Amino acid sequence: MPVNDYFARLMKSENLVPSLDPPSDAINGAKLERHLNYSDGMVAVLTDRGSKISPYIDFEISLAIRGRRPLLVFVEDTLPTGIVPHRVLQQRFSHRSFLRQAREHRQALRTLRAYLGEQPGPRYQSSESKRSCLVLGDHNSPQRDAFVQFLDSNLGYEPLVLNPTEGPPVLESDWWDAISHADVAVALEAGDPSASDAYALGAVRGALRPLIVLTTDKSAAVASPIPVEYRPRQVESFEFEALQPALIEEFSLLEQDFLDLDDQGEVARYSQQLIELDGHYGPSTRERVTEVVVGDKYEVSGQAAAVGPNAHVHHVSFNQLWLQKKDELDLGTLASELELVRVKARATATSPEEDDATAEAGKAQRAAEAGDGPTAMSHLARAGNWVLSIAEDVGAAVVSAAIKASIGM
Repeated sequence: MPVNDYFARLMKSENLVPSLDPPSDAINGAKLERHLNYSDGMVAVLTDRGSKISPYIDFEISLAIRGRRPLLVFVEDTLPTGIVPHRVLQQRFSHRSFLRQAREHRQALRTLRAYLGEQPGPRYQSSESKRSCLVLGDHNSPQRDAFVQFLDSNLGYEPLVLNPTEGPPVLESDWWDAISHADVAVALEAGDPSASDAYALGAVRGALRPLIVLTTDKSAAVASPIPVEYRPRQVESFEFEALQPALIEEFSLLEQDFLDLDDQGEVARYSQQLIELDGHYGPSTRERVTEVVVGDKYEVSGQAAAVGPNAHVHHVSFNQLWLQKKDELDLGTLASELELVRVKARATATSPEEDDATAEAGKAQRAAEAGDGPTAMSHLARAGNWVLSIAEDVGAAVVSAAIKASIGM
């Protein structure tokens, strides 16, 4: 979709790094909550779907608000006023003329980037213990012992059982510490929860802990506006035989990450890049990591992109950009013009950055000569504005158009 592609490339130009996440045919709310916990903020793009917005994106925005994550929402100008809470940083865009609004959109991204800072800090409190899972509800069932044992011995989580208390445990610091640092929570709901269980469940949601809810109440999701993937998971009973397959599936979704990519070479390259970065994120960081890990592809989350060190299942790439532009950009002409541009650039380069840009132009030329349009576009994006100025000086119209398209101008 051109709008998504435009905003993704604009984010890239402002050094906002979309978090890597493999495509998946399934999702649950716990996975989204887990990914958001490891992100510095969220960027969402709301397009008009008949004066409505996608319930999936609406759910993701609500997660960011609940977790008090920095949030920027781009809202199509045909959507009703107030569709996003007024206190949320937001900027309107027109589906027909969004390219003319690039300055305003860039400024909104810079506002978010400035708030995040150049080097967002890691978690202040690190964990020294085995990963843990909170267990809520179904307190008196004889089956719960088997459930708790399965968490420990099969799934590898230390069970933390929250039992009912006499009213809200406001002063119980251990109770709150367990909630705020648990890796995941599982709630077993058979109907209306007790006051204590409802309080604990609210505390877990408020802390944005990844939450898996298993319920035997078939009416729990009737007429719910929440997408079915994010609603409580229906089970026939809390007998362990009925719980086990649901637990395995839900935890598999929760733990799905870039380490599950089919190409483990991508994982190794990503790992090496993270080590070499040494915690320092600069203007070239995103390009380095993206190119090494997934070639010219980068991920955004549906239309909501978690930024920082989330995502869900929407690819925008130079492959798509090339499909949009290939009828306007003849590869033979691009290759011949790049020869002229490269020669002029090599003769006028006076800094290491300009040398690097010249080298990218050469790589783009070789890709064009080989008939590889997407790769040529990716190298032209890295060649950037300085090579664009050279192309305009020598009258290389196709190169100029290709660079402008690749960097979102």
